[in-house]
Amino acid sequence: MPELYDVVAVNLETKAVRFMAEKQDQRNAEAVVYLAVMRRGVDTEFYAEVPAGMYQDGDTWHGKGE
Repeated sequence: MPELYDVVAVNLETKAVRFMAEKQDQRNAEAVVYLAVMRRGVDTEFYAEVPAGMYQDGDTWHGKGE
């Protein structure tokens, strides 16, 4: 079974995590991030794919490897 990822948006000021997609394979998670950057930009938040279940909606961002 392939490793699954969640895609999150992280507010640049508060570091609050918001879910954009859950339980995606790596290729689809990367596509969601790419489309979010193209459509929404990165003025107020950034987007990342993280291992599924690492964050919950409203958590504080600590980075992928922490």
